[in-house]
Amino acid sequence: MARMELISGVERRRRWPDDMKLRIVAEADQPGVRIGDVARRHDIYPAQIRLWRNAFTEFGVPGALVPVKMIDEPGVGGDVARRGLGNVAAPLIEITLRKGRGLKVPADIAPGTLTALIVCVEAA
Repeated sequence: MARMELISGVERRRRWPDDMKLRIVAEADQPGVRIGDVARRHDIYPAQIRLWRNAFTEFGVPGALVPVKMIDEPGVGGDVARRGLGNVAAPLIEITLRKGRGLKVPADIAPGTLTALIVCVEAA
């Protein structure tokens, strides 16, 4: 007679939403923080955090983890930055890249366009 084993309990395969993955990766990327400590807090393996970090990286440029800051410079960008609110300019994002390079783009730029711009500037 063949032996059959039934395993009951919680399935270990979990589905993580992208925003949660990004929060965990950002937490692990803080200065002085060890990936192993973050992994234990979230009950995952450190290798999983590294895999997520690589998954959110495209062409060697972090797609979702680029440091940005909002700036308020009225008139920058001329008519291109103007939206349907009279003379109110859309907020700009200043992105600082490697080697001291940077970009100032409208906050509502399409992600694909932004990725292409970053890749071009980094390659130059």
